[in-house]
Amino acid sequence: MPDFRCNMLDQRGNVLFPADVVAEDLEAALRHAFNVFHKSNRAASLSKRVYALEVWAGTSKLFTRELVALVGAMEDRKPTK
Repeated sequence: MPDFRCNMLDQRGNVLFPADVVAEDLEAALRHAFNVFHKSNRAASLSKRVYALEVWAGTSKLFTRELVALVGAMEDRKPTK
């Protein structure tokens, strides 16, 4: 299984903290990163709030996105009732 590093970023794009992940693919790593995001933002003060994330595999950045834009994109993909 590949190893990933998910960096949680503040409003300026600085790394607040990393989350090392062992997952079978990028999608699984992103699911883990979103779980970490939700847990950390529930208890975080405004200065420690996560605004974006990036996913790395070794020295290659595989994904980076502001969470507001990402949540909006995910909402667009939800099936209509």
